[in-house]
Amino acid sequence: MDRTVKDLQLTIEKREKANSQLQDDISRSRDKVEKLLKTIDELQSSESSEKLAARRAERALNEEREGRLRAERELEAWKNVRGGSSMGSVRRVSGRGSGSMAEENGIEIPKRKSSISRQMSLSKGFL
Repeated sequence: MDRTVKDLQLTIEKREKANSQLQDDISRSRDKVEKLLKTIDELQSSESSEKLAARRAERALNEEREGRLRAERELEAWKNVRGGSSMGSVRRVSGRGSGSMAEENGIEIPKRKSSISRQMSLSKGFL
């Protein structure tokens, strides 16, 4: 009987020791899981800030493209006005009696006066 009791006590001690080790393993695993969850949260917040920065950069790029295209159109319009061909991009400003101004993209541009229609000055000239 003593032998059986001793065997059972040894078995109980071994199981308690194994149980203690398992409890330690569970505790370490929980700590690991908590650390991993924290890392996941940090990565997700980092990812969202990265996405936000990417959206901002994309928006800035689009604004730059629009500004460049607007400047190119304005340059082409100025070239057309200066070259004498108005190709329909220059229109007369309504409400002006003399029609001496033209408007392009909201910019008023004075019209050139033709030298043919000028009267000859008798007081100016060469001797």
